[in-house]
This record gives sequence, C-alpha cells and structure tokens, in this order.
Amino acid sequence: MRQQRPSVHSHLRRGRLPALLAAAMIFIAAAALLPADAYGQPLSTVRLAIGYIPNIQFTPLYVGISKGFYREEGIDLQIQYGFGIDIFSLLALKRIDVGLSDSDQLIIAGSKGIGLQAIYQYYQSDPIAIVAKADKISSPQDFIGKKIGTPELYGSSYIGLMLFLNHFHLDGKVTVERIGYSQIPSLLSNRVAGAVCFLTNETVKLREMGVPIKDWEVRDFSDMVGSSLITSRAIIAERGDLLRRFIAATRKATSYTVEHPKEALDIAMSYLDSPERSEQPFLAASLAATVSLFRSPTGVYGSIDPSAYESSIRSLASIGLIPQIYPAARIIHPF
Repeated sequence: MRQQRPSVHSHLRRGRLPALLAAAMIFIAAAALLPADAYGQPLSTVRLAIGYIPNIQFTPLYVGISKGFYREEGIDLQIQYGFGIDIFSLLALKRIDVGLSDSDQLIIAGSKGIGLQAIYQYYQSDPIAIVAKADKISSPQDFIGKKIGTPELYGSSYIGLMLFLNHFHLDGKVTVERIGYSQIPSLLSNRVAGAVCFLTNETVKLREMGVPIKDWEVRDFSDMVGSSLITSRAIIAERGDLLRRFIAATRKATSYTVEHPKEALDIAMSYLDSPERSEQPFLAASLAATVSLFRSPTGVYGSIDPSAYESSIRSLASIGLIPQIYPAARIIHPF
C-alpha cells in the first residue's frame, strides 16, 4: 500500500508551528525589554551629545533620568559624551537630536548661516571668570605688563578673556599665554598673574584650598549668554513635539535639582567616575555654583531671552568674531 504523504498542515503542526511560537515568544520578550512609559507605551529616544565627560554640571540631566521625568514625557534620554565631538555636524547629519553647546559658538555659527537654534538656555549667564591671587592683583589695571593664561586661544574661555580685556581697556597691554588646563598650578607657581577659569570648577577648588583670590566674572560686566541646548531647524520641523516634551522634562529636572540639592548631588554621584566621587565637598560647592547659572530673571528655568542674545551678538561683533550684527531670531527657537 502506498504510504500517505504528510499534508501541509501536518508540517505546520510538526515543525513550523513550534518555530513560529518560539519566534513569537522571543518577540514578546524583546518587546518587554524595550523602554516604556508608565502606561506601557514605547518611549521615544532623544539623543543628546555633550562635548565633555560626565560631570556635576550636568546634574539636572541625571536627576531627570533617575526621577523618571523624561520617562513621564515618553522619552528615553541617551547621552553621548566625548571631547572633540562636532555637535554642529552631528546635528546637520541628524545623528543626534540635541547638543549642549556654548552659545558664543552658536552665535558664530549663526553668522555663517548654519541652521542651528537654541531651544533651552541651560546656563543663563557666562560661566567664565578671570582669576588672580589676591596678594598679587587687586584691580584689572594691575594686569598691565603681566601674563594672563587661558586654556586655549579659541573657544568660550578665550572669548571670555577677550571680553574682559575689552571691557577694562586692557587690549594690547597684557600678554596672553596658552596654558592648557593648568590654571591652578600656573597661578600658584606665579607662571601667570591671572588665569581664565570656570566659576564652577577652578574658582571653587582654589577657595576650597584656602587660596585668597580676586576674580572677575564675565557675567558681572557682560550680557553674554551661557551654554544652551541646541538643535537644527530640520529636527525641529520633524520632531518638534518630542523636543517640547524633552524641554518640559529638563525644566522639571532643573527645578528639582535647585530645590533638592543634596538628593540631586547623591543622584549625580552615581554617574561620575570613581575618582571624582571622593571629592564630595568640592562637588557640593561646584553644584551650588552651577545652580547659580540656572536662575533666570523670568523665574522659568531654561527660558530664552532674545534681548540677551541680541546683546551677545553685538558683543561678538564688537571684538571682531563675527562680521556683522544679525537678528537673534536666526539662532533661537523658544518653545
């Protein structure tokens, strides 16, 4: 008798059905591992690039992740760090959604017609300070004929120095020297009479060391805006609602950081490298200095002030860093 050929359905029962069931189970398991909000809905990824390493100054971002503020807005925030990251190019190529940038660099880029805009004012004012030992320098005029060290001969620290020299009429009267990031030893060894520092870093460390210093913060004599979260016009057009939710979560996280500094510090510690965690007193003081940069005249964290940008654009034009003044609306997009 001829043997009956197995039917298509029997193949399905014997081989394909178990395989399909296994595949379905894998899919369901994988879906369960995907980030989801409180209602089980998949989260939308926001890719944020920072041209630095994990640091206390980014505490609101860590708080937003840890406290679930981004998740509440349906966002999975992914932070990319690295020295030398070309944030402008990454935004142009849409490889990231948002970048943390010095606003003076955004202003320079805006003079070249690059379609980037600030969407959240991370620092309301400039974080740069010119610092000297109090027993050596007591007024800006004391720098005449002496050296002031700066990390680089470009970028925000150098621009802060140029604004200082211009404001106090010291152009051509001091020697500017590139010293890398050796501000503290350069000052202590008297290699330079003054150094360009970050008021959240070196000025805090010098005070922690008990060194009497005299400092001139750029924000005290200039309206230069501080760092901002930026994106491109194209990304705003495509992901505007997502960016609006990202800003809302960041604003909430900043407010929480200001109102709960001790808890915020504890959260940030878990994101920092091990050696930095041993410097808790410094980190607490650094966070306090950082918080002072968040405060806005409007009382709304992250708010963008068009008049501050107009003033900053005029300042950079006055020292020759951009060819002409242009409307601030070109580089800002308040949500």
